Amino acid sequence: MTLTGRELAAATHGELVCDGPGGPIITDTRRLVQGSWFLALRGDRFDGHDFLAHAGAAGCAGIVAEQAPEGWSLGFVRVSDTLRALQDCASSVREGLEVPVVGITGSAGKTTTRAMVAEVLSGLGVVHQTQGNLNNHIGLPLTLLATPPDADVLVLEMGMSAPGEIALLQGIGRPTHRLITNVGVAHLEGTGSIEGVAACKQELFDGAAEGDTLLLNDDDPWVRAMPVPEGVRVLRYGSQHGVDVRLTHTQLDTARLHTLVQLDVAGQSVTARVPSPGRHLALDACAAAAVGWSLGVAPDDIAAGLSRYEPVGMRMRVEQRGAITVLNDAYNANPASMRAALETLASIEGRRRIALLGDMLELGSNEEEAHREAVALALSLGLEQVALAGPRMGRHATSQTLAAADSSELARLLRGTLQPGDVVLVKGSRGARMERALEALDT
Repeated sequence: MTLTGRELAAATHGELVCDGPGGPIITDTRRLVQGSWFLALRGDRFDGHDFLAHAGAAGCAGIVAEQAPEGWSLGFVRVSDTLRALQDCASSVREGLEVPVVGITGSAGKTTTRAMVAEVLSGLGVVHQTQGNLNNHIGLPLTLLATPPDADVLVLEMGMSAPGEIALLQGIGRPTHRLITNVGVAHLEGTGSIEGVAACKQELFDGAAEGDTLLLNDDDPWVRAMPVPEGVRVLRYGSQHGVDVRLTHTQLDTARLHTLVQLDVAGQSVTARVPSPGRHLALDACAAAAVGWSLGVAPDDIAAGLSRYEPVGMRMRVEQRGAITVLNDAYNANPASMRAALETLASIEGRRRIALLGDMLELGSNEEEAHREAVALALSLGLEQVALAGPRMGRHATSQTLAAADSSELARLLRGTLQPGDVVLVKGSRGARMERALEALDT
């Protein structure tokens, strides 16, 4: 999207000091192209106002800032709060869009589901979706501001760590189709309890307007129990009878490490091969199918979309390192996703199965119990080796486990111990940087 200085001033309720031509909004001068407007965000470790002169020298059309350098002659919209200005800009852009907008949140699986939804909806035209981890109070506005003029549908991922954050994001993005994948033990430091997590996720449903579509995971008791506003359309999905889109069968292809998914979409059987292992992925696929059906995508096209899915980043991505197969699920972890990953590893037969597990973060008072249960589960599944990295996992090490202070030390301990044909799961919270343990495979 491109905005002129006058349009930016109107969107941000700012002062138009000097108009400028239309251009995209950029918040990082490293990505600034000639003709962009530079919006000077302030952060804990940076201040965009320190880079205003650089933006001018790089050929920006103008700036949205609290003040301008002396002698500034380019476009300038003065605002009192640049973060609020960014969000107001995005909200203004959203107001001008007349396309379906899918909003997705949840304790686990939201990125995978978002990517599946985008594939399922690709037949509707140009799909604009959240990229990377741009799912917060800065990332979601930037996603909206990057909407191409020919977009036919938007898929917005919404993350949170505290109350009020989903309410803010849904207020900016105003989804027409709202999906909560699940409610689990995650971000307890900011929410206090699983009840608090549920209340935070429910903010997505609470903000629904008349005519919006809510997609409810009927398998999740927290989501199933959420009240819905009057005047909305409700579609339910899950594995039980009576839902609108039903998961009828799941099977792991242990040879190709794919997941076979069979669905009933409005009475029509749909079979898809998801190119990633994990029975938990089947419910994400079911959610994406429900979104597709709600927007008129034919069942056969839903199946084709699901089969085109590719893992996003380090989310159960199958990697071949020589003769060793890696299940790289190192992007993040909470108790639910840890259990799903371990059960996926355990379901692979005929090969040595190695679990490299790192700390799970932001669990608050549930931290000790969650790590104890994760280690106990790993040991109960009959895996050939369980290796732990980090102080939280390490507290529950036993004579049956290998333990290290961090992922780098774990890599050193593992060197020379892995064998051709092994399947290695790598799992932990982002802060654990468990991908560093894979260095053991590169020597």
